Amino acid sequence: MKKILLIEDNVMNCELIKDILVLCNYQITSTGDGADALVILENESFDLILTDIHLPKMDGVEFIHKFKESKGIAKVVAMTSDLTTKSGETFEEVGFHGYIQKPFKVSEFRQYIKTMLGES
Repeated sequence: MKKILLIEDNVMNCELIKDILVLCNYQITSTGDGADALVILENESFDLILTDIHLPKMDGVEFIHKFKESKGIAKVVAMTSDLTTKSGETFEEVGFHGYIQKPFKVSEFRQYIKTMLGES
């Protein structure tokens, strides 16, 4: 079973995304902050990391930089309504493997996750 780490601070969004992913038979671990995610990653590995960009304490861009410095194994996908970072760079330019624009269609989201995990 593929493991996904979800970093999302909005409780409703987190529950919705978790429900979608669980129905697709993925094992989900979630947290609401990038700093907490780094702690989780010290003890666990994941096939995919989904992170919101606008987070408390440590946002998604800061998370990707620190993650790449430490492990950098899993694919990391940004989830946001923005198309670029605060600095104007694209998500790929700062190290993400891709991004999912919110709001998203469930069918497209599921297909995107399968593609990122090499399942289709």
